[in-house]
Amino acid sequence: MKEVKIEAKARDEAGFSLLELLIAMTVTLLMMTAASTLLTSSVGTRARENRRSDALADAQRALSIMTREIANSGFGLSNNGIVATDATPTKIRIRANVNNTNSTISDQDEDITFIYQPLPVSAIVRFDSVTGSRTVLANNITNFTLTYRDAAGNPVAPGLAERITIDVTVNVGAPAGQPPTQVRMMSDVALRNAPLVLKRY
Repeated sequence: MKEVKIEAKARDEAGFSLLELLIAMTVTLLMMTAASTLLTSSVGTRARENRRSDALADAQRALSIMTREIANSGFGLSNNGIVATDATPTKIRIRANVNNTNSTISDQDEDITFIYQPLPVSAIVRFDSVTGSRTVLANNITNFTLTYRDAAGNPVAPGLAERITIDVTVNVGAPAGQPPTQVRMMSDVALRNAPLVLKRY
C-alpha cells in the first residue's frame, strides 16, 4: 500500500503538461513580437526625426552662409558685385575684394557661385572659382529661387539689384502615415554695395 501512495504522489508533482507548455510559449512569443514591433517603431521614429532635424539645420545653415556672403557682395568694388551674366533665378555669382589688400579678385572667397542642382541631387552648392572648391551646403532642397529687387522691392535686372530675396523649400520627410512635409524659408538680403548706396557717397 505504501508503494501505491508514493506513485500517486509522484504523479501529482509532475510539473507542466505539454498543453500548458505550448500555451506558455505562445503567450511569451506574442509578447516578444509586440515588444520588438514597438522597439522597431520607436527606433524608426527617432531616425526619421533625426533626418528631419538634419535637413532643416542644413537648409538654415545654407541660408545663413548665402545671406552673409551675398550681403558682402561688391565689398571693395565700384558695383554691387553681382556678375550679371551668371545671375539667374537658380544661380548667382558674386565678387568682393574681401581682404582689400590688392585691386584684384584673386583670393579665396572673393569669387563665389551659389547654384541649385535639381534632381537627382536636389542640393545647393557653393563654388569658389579661385580655389576650385565645391561645397554642398544643403540637400533635400525641392525649390530654390533668387529674386533680384530694387530698394522698393520691385524685380529688376541683377546688375541693378539693391536687395535679393532667397527662397528655399526643403523636404523634411514624411511623418508616419502622412504625406511628405516641406518647409519654406526666406531671407531678404540688402546689398552693402548696392547702386543707390554707391550714389550717396
